[in-house]
Amino acid sequence: IMNGLQGHVIVCGYGRIGEKAVAELSDHAHEVVIIESDLELVKTLRKKGLRVLAGDATQDESLIDAGLKRAKSLITTLPDDAQNLYVVLAAREKRSDLLIISRASQPNAVSKLRVAGAQNVIMPDQVGGAHMASLVAIPDVVEFMDHIRIQGADSVNLEEISMGQLPKNLRLHTLGEMNARNRIGVNVIGLKRASGDLVINPPSDTVLDESVKLFVLGTADQIRRLNEFL
Repeated sequence: IMNGLQGHVIVCGYGRIGEKAVAELSDHAHEVVIIESDLELVKTLRKKGLRVLAGDATQDESLIDAGLKRAKSLITTLPDDAQNLYVVLAAREKRSDLLIISRASQPNAVSKLRVAGAQNVIMPDQVGGAHMASLVAIPDVVEFMDHIRIQGADSVNLEEISMGQLPKNLRLHTLGEMNARNRIGVNVIGLKRASGDLVINPPSDTVLDESVKLFVLGTADQIRRLNEFL
């Protein structure tokens, strides 16, 4: 079931964090391969139609069998930081260009996971605690942000678009010339340059080139039409 997959996401571990990650990825039409060591859970997930490899994600063979050489990214959500560290090291050794995202349980593991090769390290408990505090401090802002689903099926969506994806007639010199709002209805709320610099609410005279990535906000229907347009 892994043969022929290209550009998929490998998710290591199907606990509560892995389950959330797989659900979101599936909602956004990403192909996912799960590596799970619990054989009973593997059987259950396969009955649900999920691609699951029975194995230990800390073993190199499991990563290879999951299509590591053809994957676009890897998410490791194992409960033990040492296990996640090994997965990150093994994956980075084989794929210098792979996007790797790791879970961390302890704060002192974050820097180690980054040094090992994870571009992003998430501490779920910390994120959850910060979100709960924000519901007290800035409830309306949080409600608004929760309303925005990243490429999801809700009424408002956030999407990222590389200028290189656009048809040649839209690869124009400035944001104003592109006039995204009038053409499709979406709003450009930010952009990222090749240098990594982020620009929030860029002005219409912002100079664009093929290395720029745009962040656009729109309704589900507008985002759907945008994807069809691309």
